[in-house]
Amino acid sequence: MSVSFHLCQPGRGASCGACCGLYNFRDHSRATLTERLATQTDTFAPLPREPGAWQAAARALLEARHATPPLFPAVRVCPLLGFLDAERTRVGCLGHPKVTGGADLRDCGVYRADICETFTCPSFTWLSDAQARLVQAACADWYLYGLVITDVEFVRGCLRLLEWELAGPVDPEVLAARPETLEAVRQLFALKETAPGRDTHAAVFGRFTPDTEGEPLSRTLDYAALGARAAPEDEVVLCLGYVPTHLEELTRARELVRTHVSAVAHALGA
Repeated sequence: MSVSFHLCQPGRGASCGACCGLYNFRDHSRATLTERLATQTDTFAPLPREPGAWQAAARALLEARHATPPLFPAVRVCPLLGFLDAERTRVGCLGHPKVTGGADLRDCGVYRADICETFTCPSFTWLSDAQARLVQAACADWYLYGLVITDVEFVRGCLRLLEWELAGPVDPEVLAARPETLEAVRQLFALKETAPGRDTHAAVFGRFTPDTEGEPLSRTLDYAALGARAAPEDEVVLCLGYVPTHLEELTRARELVRTHVSAVAHALGA
């Protein structure tokens, strides 16, 4: 692995539940997911730490969710995901023995405990240690961190644009070390949540859309239909979930990305 620390629970405000299907809905806004996590947390909190009660509660949550099917049917959504702290700032598995105080109740969810124990997402291998630590520092909240740390192409694309802007290599550790630069990086990464002009209920998640089997299919831009040529910003534009149908939409999205990359470069040189 390239990353030397635990990406799921790295601390300092960051935590991730993406592999448990946290974002696997058309409406994966912060408000909607906060409500869903709160419901799941409150469902299991009063239950005795024994499998029968947890299995029944998990089934009830899954049955109630039929009205809001997952965006990618092939990707499971686990009802055991919830908030782990009283302040509700950290997400994770409610059935993990470190959370329950001893009982391992992960088998009550949609994955076996041994799968949960051994699974590592691609970000562990595809991100460098410095890149992952930059994301942790810049995205110190559960919602944004999960969106960014699992989107390797987005992180790499942003850093590549910054290197083109500066006409030279960029050390993620330097970006994280300076408060002004780190804040500019946070605003750039936060476009995953804040970028305007996107359909919040579109059948896409970043640069992916479901194929006929419900598996994630990587999207591309139809440059001929748009009357455009490829640009360096386009990979990030796709990762942000834009689905431009006109050249003007694509141009605005590219400019948004350029503006935020330039802000990071300016903060670095200030």
